[in-house]
Amino acid sequence: MAKKKRIEILTVCGVGSGSSLILRMYTEDVLEELGLRYKVSAGQASEARGTKADIVMCAPEFAVVCQGGSAEVVPIKGFTNKDEIRETLTEVLKRKGFI
Repeated sequence: MAKKKRIEILTVCGVGSGSSLILRMYTEDVLEELGLRYKVSAGQASEARGTKADIVMCAPEFAVVCQGGSAEVVPIKGFTNKDEIRETLTEVLKRKGFI
Protein backbone atom coordinates (compact mmCIF):
# COMPACT_ATOMS: atom_id res chain seq x y z
CA MET A 1 0.00 0.00 0.00
CA ALA A 2 1.36 3.41 -1.00
CA LYS A 3 2.06 5.98 1.66
CA LYS A 4 -0.33 8.94 1.66
CA LYS A 5 1.12 12.26 0.60
CA ARG A 6 1.55 14.74 3.43
CA ILE A 7 -0.56 17.89 3.21
CA GLU A 8 1.23 21.13 4.07
CA ILE A 9 -0.83 24.02 5.39
CA LEU A 10 0.13 27.54 6.46
CA THR A 11 -2.27 29.33 8.79
CA VAL A 12 -1.85 33.09 8.80
CA CYS A 13 -2.99 36.27 10.50
CA GLY A 14 -1.76 39.85 10.42
CA VAL A 15 1.26 39.46 12.68
CA GLY A 16 1.67 35.69 12.81
CA SER A 17 1.67 35.21 16.56
CA GLY A 18 -1.96 35.20 17.68
CA SER A 19 -4.93 33.94 15.78
CA SER A 20 -2.76 32.04 13.27
CA LEU A 21 -1.59 29.81 16.15
CA ILE A 22 -5.17 29.21 17.27
CA LEU A 23 -6.20 28.31 13.71
CA ARG A 24 -3.17 26.01 13.45
CA MET A 25 -4.20 24.07 16.57
CA TYR A 26 -7.80 23.63 15.45
CA THR A 27 -6.68 22.67 11.93
CA GLU A 28 -4.31 20.05 13.34
CA ASP A 29 -7.19 18.61 15.40
CA VAL A 30 -9.35 18.29 12.27
CA LEU A 31 -6.54 16.74 10.20
CA GLU A 32 -5.86 14.27 13.02
CA GLU A 33 -9.57 13.31 13.08
CA LEU A 34 -9.42 12.78 9.30
CA GLY A 35 -6.39 10.50 9.71
CA LEU A 36 -4.18 12.47 7.35
CA ARG A 37 -0.43 13.05 7.30
CA TYR A 38 0.17 16.75 7.73
CA LYS A 39 2.44 19.63 8.58
CA VAL A 40 0.78 22.84 9.71
CA SER A 41 2.77 26.03 10.27
CA ALA A 42 1.61 29.42 11.51
CA GLY A 43 2.79 32.74 10.16
CA GLN A 44 1.87 36.18 8.95
CA ALA A 45 -0.18 36.99 5.88
CA SER A 46 2.74 38.65 4.09
CA GLU A 47 4.60 35.33 3.79
CA ALA A 48 1.68 33.44 2.19
CA ARG A 49 2.59 34.21 -1.44
CA GLY A 50 6.05 32.72 -1.07
CA THR A 51 5.08 29.58 0.83
CA LYS A 52 5.61 26.08 -0.49
CA ALA A 53 2.51 24.91 1.41
CA ASP A 54 -0.41 23.34 -0.47
CA ILE A 55 -3.00 25.47 1.35
CA VAL A 56 -3.02 28.82 3.13
CA MET A 57 -5.79 29.31 5.67
CA CYS A 58 -6.67 32.81 6.80
CA ALA A 59 -9.44 35.18 7.83
CA PRO A 60 -11.51 36.41 4.85
CA GLU A 61 -10.03 39.92 5.16
CA PHE A 62 -6.53 38.53 4.47
CA ALA A 63 -7.49 36.41 1.45
CA VAL A 64 -6.51 39.09 -1.10
CA VAL A 65 -3.12 39.59 0.57
CA CYS A 66 -2.47 35.82 0.52
CA GLN A 67 -3.39 35.19 -3.12
CA GLY A 68 -0.86 35.16 -5.92
CA GLY A 69 1.31 32.25 -4.85
CA SER A 70 1.07 28.55 -5.63
CA ALA A 71 -0.97 27.65 -2.53
CA GLU A 72 -4.75 27.58 -2.55
CA VAL A 73 -6.10 30.27 -0.22
CA VAL A 74 -8.90 29.07 2.06
CA PRO A 75 -10.73 31.77 4.04
CA ILE A 76 -12.08 30.71 7.45
CA LYS A 77 -14.46 32.94 9.44
CA GLY A 78 -14.43 31.06 12.76
CA PHE A 79 -10.89 30.10 13.77
CA THR A 80 -12.24 28.04 16.69
CA ASN A 81 -15.17 26.53 14.78
CA LYS A 82 -14.09 22.95 14.09
CA ASP A 83 -17.23 22.24 12.07
CA GLU A 84 -16.48 25.10 9.66
CA ILE A 85 -12.81 24.14 9.44
CA ARG A 86 -13.65 20.46 8.86
CA GLU A 87 -16.30 21.19 6.22
CA THR A 88 -14.23 23.74 4.32
CA LEU A 89 -10.97 21.82 4.55
CA THR A 90 -12.54 18.47 3.57
CA GLU A 91 -13.91 20.03 0.39
CA VAL A 92 -10.52 21.45 -0.56
CA LEU A 93 -8.62 18.27 0.37
CA LYS A 94 -10.96 16.15 -1.77
CA ARG A 95 -10.52 18.49 -4.72
CA LYS A 96 -6.73 18.37 -4.33
CA GLY A 97 -6.69 14.56 -4.04
CA PHE A 98 -5.55 14.24 -0.42
CA ILE A 99 -8.76 12.40 0.57
